[in-house]
Amino acid sequence: MRVFVNRVVEDGRVAFRCADGHGSSVAHWMGDRLPAPGTDAFVELTVPGPLTEWGPAPPTAAYDLQLGPAGVVVTGEVLSVGGHGDPVVVLRVGSDVVLGEVTCRAAGLRIGRRISFVPPRLEVYPYGL
Repeated sequence: MRVFVNRVVEDGRVAFRCADGHGSSVAHWMGDRLPAPGTDAFVELTVPGPLTEWGPAPPTAAYDLQLGPAGVVVTGEVLSVGGHGDPVVVLRVGSDVVLGEVTCRAAGLRIGRRISFVPPRLEVYPYGL
C-alpha cells in the first residue's frame, strides 16, 4: 500500500493517509528508521493479534482506514475466510490485502461482505520496490 506520511510521533507511530487520497490512519512504524514527514512510503498494513469483534459495513462504504473517536476504523471486503482450523480472514482495504486472525466463530464473514472493525493496534512494515 502506498501511503503519504503526514506526521511522525515520538513513540514510533506515524500518521498517514493512503496515497490515493482516501482514508487516514495512525499506526506503529515497524521499520528500522522512521520516515520523514511529507514523504511517500510503501507499507504492508498488519493487524497484530486476533480480531474479536467486527460489524457489517454499509454497501456504499469505502474500503479504507478512517480515524474515529474509538481509534482507527478499518473497513474492508472479505476476500476469503479460512476453513475449519484456519483462523485467517483476507480483506481488501484500499489498494492492499490485509490478513487478520479470528479466534471467535467467523459468523458473518462471508466472501464479498463488507465489514468494519477497530483494532487495538495497527502496524505498518515498510518495503521497497
